Amino acid sequence: MADIGDKLRSARKAKGMSIEDVEKITKIQRRYLTAIENDDFDQLPGDFYVRAFIRQFADVVGLNGKELLADYKSEVPEAKPEEYVENSIDNKSERIKETTNSRKGLWRNYLPQIATVVGVVLVILVVYIVYTRFFTGTNQQSANQAENVTVSSHIKSSKSKASSKKKSTPKTTTSEVKISSLGNNSYRVSGLKSDRTLTLGTTKNDVWAQILVNGSSVWQGTLKANEKHSVQLPENVNNVSVQMGNSVSTILTLAGKKVNAHNATNPASPMTIRFTFAGHSNQSSQSSSTRQSSATTQSSTNNVNNQTQQNQQNKNTQNTQNTQGQTNTTQNNGGQSNH
Repeated sequence: MADIGDKLRSARKAKGMSIEDVEKITKIQRRYLTAIENDDFDQLPGDFYVRAFIRQFADVVGLNGKELLADYKSEVPEAKPEEYVENSIDNKSERIKETTNSRKGLWRNYLPQIATVVGVVLVILVVYIVYTRFFTGTNQQSANQAENVTVSSHIKSSKSKASSKKKSTPKTTTSEVKISSLGNNSYRVSGLKSDRTLTLGTTKNDVWAQILVNGSSVWQGTLKANEKHSVQLPENVNNVSVQMGNSVSTILTLAGKKVNAHNATNPASPMTIRFTFAGHSNQSSQSSSTRQSSATTQSSTNNVNNQTQQNQQNKNTQNTQNTQGQTNTTQNNGGQSNH
């Protein structure tokens, strides 16, 4: 009859398993498995582990561990009762319970001391809070009283100054800039005063642009993303044109007011926005009318002077002719007398 080690080795090889495979499954070190196959049980930690390891080894390779131990009872050493008890699960559980109970006992022993420390900390915290609130409230109350006195005097002085300002300074009305749409990206601007800033910017797309004031280019260039350019309009501004290569993300403001600078139908196409300034166009038309009236008056004056000179010349010619006629008549009368 083969030894128990030979039987386990044959079953392992029949399963196509190696010592390493059995080690991975049973978690038993390979040196112990090799010792079992060689029937060298002295290499194992004790008789209890010999029987336990053989039983696990047999179950993995397809043998019945209990029957195998019964068949080779004479070859496998019996475990001593005290060793079995020492390594049994119940004994280990009892040790764990003892350890746990001892820890609980330690916690119970230190519990009064911990409670005392916590109580002292709470008392100190309560005293600190009461102290802080009491003194902080007193200081805050005095500070509020002083502040109220200062604020009331400041309010009175402010009221007196405001009343004196109301009496001394008359009310002034400020005119607001108005931008009216004329259609076809054209706008009429009125009420332009101190703020004469025209700003063109773009948020996310580059755009080429040009700004013309009274027909002359004052700036042209390419605005990068999140850039803008501002132009200060002169006082004699008559018209302004803003030409853009595209209006995908352009922003246009005049005197702080936003103007629509976006072509909804085709944002990528060029776009031109025109401004006409009402005050200066009226002044220009009045100036031109005055110039025309002056020219008309001067022309009429010149015509009257020419007519007067011509009448004077005609009158002089007629007087000369009359004088010659009288002279001829006198001469004729003299000749008749001589006759």
